[in-house]
This record gives sequence, structure tokens and C-alpha cells, in this order.
Amino acid sequence: MCLTIGNGRYLPYGDQAVAELFVRDVGDRAVLVGPYSRFGFYHPGPLMYYLLAGPYRLLGQVHQSLAIGALLIGAISSAAIVALVRRHAGNVPGFWAALVLAVTVRLLVEPGFLRDAWNPYLPLLPFVLYVVLCWAAICGDAWALPVAVLPASLAVQSHVGYLLPVLTTAAVTSLALAQKVHRNRRRVFVKGGWPRRRAVVAAATIGIAVLVWLPPIIQQMTSSPGNLGVLLSHFRHQPGDSTVAAGLRAVADEMAKLPSYAFGLSAPRRALVPQDWPPVMIGLGLGLFVAAVAVALRRRHVKLLWLAALTLATAGAGVLAVRHIEGPPFLYITQWTVAIGILGWTVIGGSLLPEIGRVLHHCGRLVPLAGTFLATLAVAATLVTAVSTARAETPQTDSSGDVQTLERAVLSNLDESPGGRQQVVRVDYASTTKRVVVGTSFAGSGVVLALVRDGVDVQLSPFWELPFGAQMTARVDRATYVATIAYSDGTSPPPLPGQRLLAVRGDYQVYGGPIAGRPASAARQGKPTRS
Repeated sequence: MCLTIGNGRYLPYGDQAVAELFVRDVGDRAVLVGPYSRFGFYHPGPLMYYLLAGPYRLLGQVHQSLAIGALLIGAISSAAIVALVRRHAGNVPGFWAALVLAVTVRLLVEPGFLRDAWNPYLPLLPFVLYVVLCWAAICGDAWALPVAVLPASLAVQSHVGYLLPVLTTAAVTSLALAQKVHRNRRRVFVKGGWPRRRAVVAAATIGIAVLVWLPPIIQQMTSSPGNLGVLLSHFRHQPGDSTVAAGLRAVADEMAKLPSYAFGLSAPRRALVPQDWPPVMIGLGLGLFVAAVAVALRRRHVKLLWLAALTLATAGAGVLAVRHIEGPPFLYITQWTVAIGILGWTVIGGSLLPEIGRVLHHCGRLVPLAGTFLATLAVAATLVTAVSTARAETPQTDSSGDVQTLERAVLSNLDESPGGRQQVVRVDYASTTKRVVVGTSFAGSGVVLALVRDGVDVQLSPFWELPFGAQMTARVDRATYVATIAYSDGTSPPPLPGQRLLAVRGDYQVYGGPIAGRPASAARQGKPTRS
């Protein structure tokens, strides 16, 4: 289904619907924390909501604007990565980086990845850009350091799992810059003070960091308990349920994905990490990385050696991150480790492809032809990725129209009730006797979003305060109408007294009706307004 502007059958549900509810709130109320986590905290900050709010407002608040925003973030990050690799390693490595990115996005991550605004996935390419920006700063681009704060903050604020690789990258970058300062200390210090250029860079870096981290800092200082404190307490007492061996294998798997695709091998169907990619492909990927580092050492290619060091730092963070996963090691928790493969294969191409060019140099025209072929291949792969992204289904969207049908049935019943759409409506998610991971809240969140967009004052039970926020639960006692999302196979409880079956579509059905003993007129008091 192509990405088109207009609502149609494109209603988000699940985490996508919750994200849109928070994006809608930007500018109307203080949004100070990031997406919720099943572990009982919010991710550090709301930067992803602020960034997505731009296209959301500009495009008239259509549902697709979140997917378009995610697509823009991924496209800008990818273009910047390729430009920086080309700037500091040359044209051929730049084309190679474009090819690696295109193949990774097209085949090695879930379909629709580029248009997925889900918080574990949205920051993946910005995180790769952050590492490459740090590399550019090491290579002499002073401006890259303050710019790197933005993708790093987006990654960490969106999903706390990015914190460890961001810190290890920052540590290597600091070490490299400190080494350069020490080596050139006579030029760095001028009459006992910092040169103006470095002072500006330092001030800009600190200023941007303070600006983008101000919302979570305000939340921490004005709330009890503050979310950052809750995060710290959680990870301080998190022993982890995985092993170092599992972390090593998960990181090694990332180097096996590209050659596995090249040799036509299918991806493992394992939904947990490590996925156990073919050991032969792991050996090939790691062997080529070692060879690339050896060649860079022999050629004294300092820039590529620093990129390799940043890659290894990210890989080390990946091992520790997998080791400390709490509960089942689902792929999404450490999805960012895909960056290790992107960086590792960029190092391989940046080091070995020029060597291959030198070997072919005696063949005359073969070298420029090889460069042209690689550039053509990169462009073709990018176009294929763009077309497949346009055709892919955006994850967690109601392309069937089932969820929208349920919401319209509720609206129709509300219009027939005494209070109409002006009353406070409580939405319940029915339980089930069958074994499910999420339950009726997955589709039910889409119903909530659609009702809110249609001007209904929706409230949920206090149990749902964490994912939806206090503003969606604080006035539930004023509700005079209740809509219940249930399974249609008979595994959910029957309607409450006063409710009746409103619609059945696919796996779900919806009940609706007034809450006994609460007149609809009471609900109109204290309803919030939206500008």
C-alpha cells in the first residue's frame, strides 16, 4: 500500500497510536517524558515527539504524518552518513556505504522499517549518524561535535537501550580528541586560554545538550518520583537474564547478515537474540573486518582506524546490552545492534576496496569502470529500497479498516445517547481466556486514538496511566458512557449491564452503553479543550 496523504484506511494502533496521542499533545500541554516501557518507566525524553510534531502539524494531523516524519529522519540520516564517509574516506567508500545502508534497510530489518515511528526503531539510523559524526569530529570537523548531540539525544531519549552505545562512542571520541589536543598542545593553547574556535564548539555542544535535555530535567525536578530517578533505580538493580556468550553471538551475527544475503541464504526465523546466523558467514564477516583493520594499519590510514575503534566500542556495548536484557531477549530490545553491521562493513569497504583498486591499477580502465559500477549499484539499491518502502505496509496500522469500523460504531451509538459526543467516555479493554502477549489493548488503542481525533473526551482506567499518561486517566470517574473492546471468538467476558453489542469485525468486537447511575449531563463539567 503506497503512502498517501489522507486518513482512509490508515489508523494506527498499538504503540503507534499511543505515540500519535503524545505527538498531538505537543504544543497543547507539557510533554516531558519519552515513550513508556513495559518495565514500569518512561524512556528518558520526548525529543522524538517534538520532531514528529513538525510534519504532523504541517500535514494537517493526518495519521500518515508520523510515518512521513520517520521516513524523513531516516532519509536525512542516511544521506548524511554517506556524505561524511565520502568526505573522509573517498568516493568509493562513500558509494559502498550507500550500498550497505540500502541493503540493510531493505532486507535486514523489518519491512516498512523506514516509515516506522516505533521508538526502538526510529533512532537506529540517527544513532549510526551519531557514530559517524563523532568519527568526523575526530577527523577534524569541529562542527560535527555539537551536531552529534542531536542524534545521540534522539536515540537515548527515545529508547534507553541506546544509552550504553552512545556512552562508549563518546568515550572513544573523547579519548581521540584528548590525544589530538595533547599531541598539538602548543597550537591548542594560546596564551593560556582555549582558541576561540574550540570555545565556540564547546559552548555550542553544551548549549544544544542542555536545550534538548531540558524537558526530562524539568520533569525530574518537578515530579515525585522523577522519571530519570526511576530509570536509575531500575538499572541499578537489574542483574540481567542473559549471558556474555549470548551477547558475543548476537554481535557476531550482525557481521554475518550481509554475506548471508549475498550468498542467497535465508534469515533465521528466530524472534529472540541471538538469532544464530550461519557460523561460516560470521567467520567471513569477522575475517574481512580483521583484514580491513590490518590493511589500515599497514597503510597508516588513521581515519579508518578510528572508525574501526568506534565500531568495536559499539560492539562492546552490544555485548553488555544483550547480557543485561531483562526477561525474554526480544529482537526489538537491542535492534540498534544492526548499526554494528553497518559500521563494520563500512570499515571493510573503506579499507579493502582501495586495495582492490590498486591491484587492478595495471589494468588501466578497469579501476574507473569498477568505481562507476559500484556507484551504479548503490544508486540502484537505493531506488529499490525507496520503492519497497513506498509499497510496504506501515507497521501497526489498520489497513483492513476493522478498527475504524469499531470506532464508528461507538460514535454512532454515542450520537443516539442522551449525552452525545460531549460526555466523558471510558474505554475498557476486555480480558480473555486465551494466551496472548498484548490482548485487546492493541487494537483498542487505535479505537481510543480515533475517538480522540473525532472530538470525544476519552478516559481510561488508572491501570493504563503509564502508557497513555495521567491526562487520559485523571477524570475517569466522570465518565457516563463505556465502550469495551473485546475478542469476537467468545474468549472475552460478555457486555456489562447497560451495554450492548455494537459491531463485530475480524478478531474484535465492541460493546457500548451508558454507565448505570451516572447522568450524561454530569460529564460535561471540566472537559478539557484543545486549541
